[in-house]
Amino acid sequence: MALADFFARFYDKVFIGLYEHESTLQVGVVTQTRRGEIQVRQRVFFTGLDEEALAFLQEQVERTPYNYIAVLTDSDRCGALPTCSLSKAKEMAPIVERSRTLCIDEEWMNYCDEEVLYGIQERYTELAPDAIYTPFAVLHAYFEATMAGAHALYVLITPGGMSLAVVKESHLRFAEQYRCDGNGSAVPMVEKIATTLDTYYGKPCCRGEFVEAVYILDAAGSGEELAAALEETLLVEAQSRTVDAAALCAQTSMKENGYGL
Repeated sequence: MALADFFARFYDKVFIGLYEHESTLQVGVVTQTRRGEIQVRQRVFFTGLDEEALAFLQEQVERTPYNYIAVLTDSDRCGALPTCSLSKAKEMAPIVERSRTLCIDEEWMNYCDEEVLYGIQERYTELAPDAIYTPFAVLHAYFEATMAGAHALYVLITPGGMSLAVVKESHLRFAEQYRCDGNGSAVPMVEKIATTLDTYYGKPCCRGEFVEAVYILDAAGSGEELAAALEETLLVEAQSRTVDAAALCAQTSMKENGYGL
């Protein structure tokens, strides 16, 4: 056992997730205690990263030297592509030319416009985030085991957008990021999903296959309505789970740092 790992056993680990939409900042704090217990705490600051929010976050950071801060962005200038080849990715999406990229499972690529990332880093300068996650990184972390199986559509709904990923046997087939009101009616989302799947089904990679299930992470409150509408529209089973966007971000950080999800 490395010396650092030995000392880590005597401290709590604190994972802080941040998600901001308009003037509201959501904070999720997931703590793994030295006894192995998992504790989750959530706060909402309606005036964004104000003095009260900074004081709360500083308090969480000072609890332990093993603290990790992550930010979830649902910008439509971030996405995922079914390749780890940078040259192929640039052909599929020219925005990759000015983006930071990360390969997942040596199969597919997450990307986010550098300008978006720099803006987030500047916004949270006092906190110095350790990671910035796209919705596709969060979907992968949460559903990694499920994604190894059948042909399915994975959806993350946040107050500021909707992220779609079609995955079969850990292979990303198709992904789209949309700006929309996640707190509103599910009807526009159903229409976008139907249009997206029509586009996907017309691609050579699909080869006449159809998604067999839909898995929804609902961080905005419209997931159940969306699941019911998709079951009727697509004639497939759709499951929705209510989550908190910031806590989900913190849980992703927890897994990425080797502490499970």
